Amino acid sequence: MNPRQFEELVCEHFQQQGYKTELTSYSNDYGIDGFATKGKEKIAIQSKMYGHTTRKINRQMVMELHGAKDFFDCTKAVIATDGAFLTDALTVAEKLKIEILYINNFQPTKPKPSPKNNTDETFEQIWENYIVPLQGKTLTRNNGETNQILKADWSGVERLTSNGNKGKIKIEIFKQAINKLLTDGFITRDYINQNYVGRASSGIILVLSQVPYFKLTDKPTGLKYEK
Repeated sequence: MNPRQFEELVCEHFQQQGYKTELTSYSNDYGIDGFATKGKEKIAIQSKMYGHTTRKINRQMVMELHGAKDFFDCTKAVIATDGAFLTDALTVAEKLKIEILYINNFQPTKPKPSPKNNTDETFEQIWENYIVPLQGKTLTRNNGETNQILKADWSGVERLTSNGNKGKIKIEIFKQAINKLLTDGFITRDYINQNYVGRASSGIILVLSQVPYFKLTDKPTGLKYEK
């Protein structure tokens, strides 16, 4: 199961409770993955498929969801996950009245049909086909600097730079960058820097340039989509 399928599973949970659900697009969603409405109730849903990783939900995620809930005029917010929370995240969730839905044992009413093949690739397909296989490989920039990909999974990319710095880039910024490329046809380092506090734009550009139809650009520095 990939993250989008998990989001669909969460929506089906709310559908079984009588809600009308809507998945958000990958761009400009402000961290909300879906909405569930019933009468005057409007729920902002954030889905975190962390059960197969060591990553845990932190307080920043909870606080960001709280802000997004108010931005979209929702009556409440829910974090749905198959993973775990850090202790302070649970404290913040209780304080802000963010509900937690553990989705581990939920079963869909019927199996989801396999998507039909088409020429338009999705973030999930690109991630599975081109990014996850980078694990264990060493990527080299034009100036000779390297990034060794220690791990690539649905939580993000762990890398070791040529100067010995080890770090992790979370999957959320990759998802945002890829979907901007698919939608707008280009992305710049400046855009990434404005939308990711980790300041790892050069690493993100290097990783995504391994996708055969994401081509490097110089002025401005970034990527363009050519397929």
